[in-house]
Amino acid sequence: MKARRVLPLFPRKLLKGTAMSGGTLSNKLTGAVLCLGLGLAIPGKADQLIVDVVGIERMGGAMMVAVFNSPEGWEDSLGPVATAKDSVAGPKVRLVFQDLAPGPYAVKLYHDENANGELDTNMLGIPSEGYGFSNYKRMLGEPDFEESMFMVDGETTIEITLN
Repeated sequence: MKARRVLPLFPRKLLKGTAMSGGTLSNKLTGAVLCLGLGLAIPGKADQLIVDVVGIERMGGAMMVAVFNSPEGWEDSLGPVATAKDSVAGPKVRLVFQDLAPGPYAVKLYHDENANGELDTNMLGIPSEGYGFSNYKRMLGEPDFEESMFMVDGETTIEITLN
């Protein structure tokens, strides 16, 4: 069987002076495939979650926010997938969480007014500092993950009113 001559994919005139101008056709093709592959491997824009906390009555301290993506994390066996802390200087605080995968999430937060790193409670165990949950509907006790869940897809903004 006779070997056929294969025409190059890129004419030498176009390649002259480039990194692909020398070498064999197989080296050039390998380089072209690697360049194309690297271009395909670059991820698109990651999803982000913007949490606006409103209804803040006392200035000072810090807003402590935790983002969860599963019921197990919500119940503290796995913990949050992201956390943030921001100072409270006005009636509204905005926190932005970058690079989240699309999917279900839920948020817990509290206003650490005295900056002790804890949600303070009274003698009955009722919070004495502001707190909130995503999709909170003013009920007694902490909602479960499914009750607080929302979907992140692209840029997602939620608003939580501090209680």
